[in-house]
Amino acid sequence: MTSTTLPLRSHAKQSAFATLKSAILLCVVVLAAHTAYTQNRSPAGDQVRIMALENAWNDAEMNHDVAALELLLSDTFVYTDSDGSFVEKNQWLDDIKKAADQYELLANSGTKVVLYDNTAIVTGEYREKIQIKGKFVVRSGRFTDTWIRQGGQWKCVASQSTLISH
Repeated sequence: MTSTTLPLRSHAKQSAFATLKSAILLCVVVLAAHTAYTQNRSPAGDQVRIMALENAWNDAEMNHDVAALELLLSDTFVYTDSDGSFVEKNQWLDDIKKAADQYELLANSGTKVVLYDNTAIVTGEYREKIQIKGKFVVRSGRFTDTWIRQGGQWKCVASQSTLISH
């Protein structure tokens, strides 16, 4: 064996080791990305995400943040209010923008999310302290929201609320 062949073998071993290291690193990155993707698409992950969207909705509605609400609602969104009125997205957002309702409190409780593939049904109770005709009124109700995953994002397509008496 000559001295010139040893460095070539050593270099070949180093090159093979570097290729193997790169392949292992690539596998780890792909596995991590796949794990993150499947965790984000897990039912538990979707339930947590939808609960967060419901809370963001309350905050945006209280603060008359139409831009934030626009991101949460599908273009085909429809709303059935506790008084039986029925409005589509643009009319509902216009009402929010007008700031006719002044909230001091808007919060959900007993919220439950049930998933069906790319659809989620959210039910729960809400409590609001709202100014109506210059007086603050505390009232409670039940709601049902229907969310659809569109383009990888959850969007609310329908909401309905019903006042309940205590």
